[in-house]
Amino acid sequence: MAGEKLIEYWHKAIDYIEKRKNRGEPELPTGIKFIDDLTDGLHKGELWCISAKTGFGKTALAMQIARNISDKPDKAVLFISLEMQGEELVGRMFCEMMEIDYNEFRRGEQSADYEGKERAFRNYIKGINFEIVEYGYNFAEIEKILREYYTSDKKPDVVFIDFVQLIEWQTFKDERVALTEYTRKLAELAKREHLAIVMVSQIRRMPSGSDYNKPPDVIDLKGSGALETLSHVVIIIYRTIEKFSNAEETKHFIKVAKNRHGETGECEFRFIGKHYKFKESYYA
Repeated sequence: MAGEKLIEYWHKAIDYIEKRKNRGEPELPTGIKFIDDLTDGLHKGELWCISAKTGFGKTALAMQIARNISDKPDKAVLFISLEMQGEELVGRMFCEMMEIDYNEFRRGEQSADYEGKERAFRNYIKGINFEIVEYGYNFAEIEKILREYYTSDKKPDVVFIDFVQLIEWQTFKDERVALTEYTRKLAELAKREHLAIVMVSQIRRMPSGSDYNKPPDVIDLKGSGALETLSHVVIIIYRTIEKFSNAEETKHFIKVAKNRHGETGECEFRFIGKHYKFKESYYA
């Protein structure tokens, strides 16, 4: 493929900026103001990573961002779930959107306004372009999904993969090498097919000692340095626990730990676990 002259790339850059100006918002907004202010939302051709320890809300944040993007009628979202079943994810989406207690939902305990909320959610998901697929454990399966579910003229704008430490690695006989290769191919796919791809990743278990409660950083992504190196943006969710004489207080943070577009930063959030929802009540 032949290269282009600088003036041709410059025209493309100006065209992109003009479209952004006329649109008045990011093309693929995450719906999280703190993240969008730093990154201007997701961008096609880029690879992002959302990471956290087990049970800290990484899937919840990924699903919340995915739903926010699918709110735009011209955008298509593909969510590849390597861990959870599709019915569990859509149940969580319902509880996040309608602010319903997930445990009560699972037990069939319904409030007085449940039927109206369920009807509204059913109509909502019929009108969005959001697919959930329960495989993608190797890159050949990713390519198969895109080939069988989509065409060259109709493809997803954003692909989420939850979570990458569950990929098959036996063929490589080394988990780190397999994860490096998988991540490298995802980065190539994002650029080649003009897709935004979001990986969900675990944070490595911190050793006991003085650094155990230290907020995690990009170096703590589990499995391979490629997760940090190849990602345009790395988002880390973590929490702190402050203990007092007769009580303790848990605080939740979202940290943009890497951002090729500019500044990094972190912000305290309210995480409502029963709704699987992050709220920006602490955003200034």
